[in-house]
Amino acid sequence: MWAQGCTGLSRFRLGCWMAVAAAAVLSACQIPSADPEARPDLEPVTATATPVQMRTGYPEQTVQTVPLAGPAAEPEAEISGLDWFGDVLVLLPQYPDRYDHNLFGLPRQALAAALSDPGKTPIEPFPIPLVNGSELRSLEGYEGLEAIVFTGSRFYLAVEGRSKGRMLGYLIPGKVLGNLDGLELDLANALLLPPQTSLMNKAYESLLIQGSQVVAIHELAGKETNPERHALLLSAELEMVGTLNVPEVEFRITDATRLDRYNRFWAVNFHWPGEKQLPTQADAIRERWGEGASHKDVAIVERLLEMEIRDGRIALVDRPPVELVLLDEVVARNWEGIVRWADEGVLVVTDRFPTTILAFVPFPENE
Repeated sequence: MWAQGCTGLSRFRLGCWMAVAAAAVLSACQIPSADPEARPDLEPVTATATPVQMRTGYPEQTVQTVPLAGPAAEPEAEISGLDWFGDVLVLLPQYPDRYDHNLFGLPRQALAAALSDPGKTPIEPFPIPLVNGSELRSLEGYEGLEAIVFTGSRFYLAVEGRSKGRMLGYLIPGKVLGNLDGLELDLANALLLPPQTSLMNKAYESLLIQGSQVVAIHELAGKETNPERHALLLSAELEMVGTLNVPEVEFRITDATRLDRYNRFWAVNFHWPGEKQLPTQADAIRERWGEGASHKDVAIVERLLEMEIRDGRIALVDRPPVELVLLDEVVARNWEGIVRWADEGVLVVTDRFPTTILAFVPFPENE
């Protein structure tokens, strides 16, 4: 459970003709817990005009790297998504054909051991065959895998493509063979997803399961980059059910965790300053909550946003983002995958920039 303490000071001065007296009034406010049932919501404090923007968010979080070995540790793996299948963390390479059409898996127990002993020998993910992965190249404009989500013995893949100057997105169902002995794609029932923007290399990068339905979220939700922003809601058989409005979020949304029992999830929000297609002068999230020390006056954005599905739409939870302590002012870590790690935090992974990094991000401690 998270809590955030803060204090506000207001000073009143009373005067009269013969004497002057001064008094100070101290008040306290507290951001509600992440658990809606743990305590009632508090009325927001209405702020008066202040000459200096105050930092009201959580402290930036330092990531704990989980050292990897083997093919999955190579930058060429370009890990583009994460999800759990039982007690196995599945790492999704963008191009499985570089590794004999394999994905990669890490047992939860091995991850727990690595997190408890940071100096431990690097752990090597084991291969998970994508048995008919060679057929992916038959998709028009195929440019690799972007997201994966499991539900029971089924899974879904988000695939990116480009053809004749326009972006393509695909959603492919599949089934798990045995106890993760392999993954089999059902390409006959692949669905071509409608584009939401003309910007290159931008498509659907996050998949959620809500009940028996699949939610596909586009990576752009900026005011100017995707003014028609929405998520797609599909049946288990990939029939279009409807859409969900998406909140305005600048930069890229690159992956999302599973929903919790309150229909909430965490999403990665990332920006590399060299991304010339995404110029922005305004960032409502930064304006609302301020910036951490390493993000101050730096164009790089590495943060986690808590969202929820409610009333037929996706909305930002009224809570500060979790910013990650940046490496420096130049090098951006392109976080492309995220999963929950119990109630302690999340695991995140980069693609090839600056290299493959699997890391744990703790939730901010109670203050």
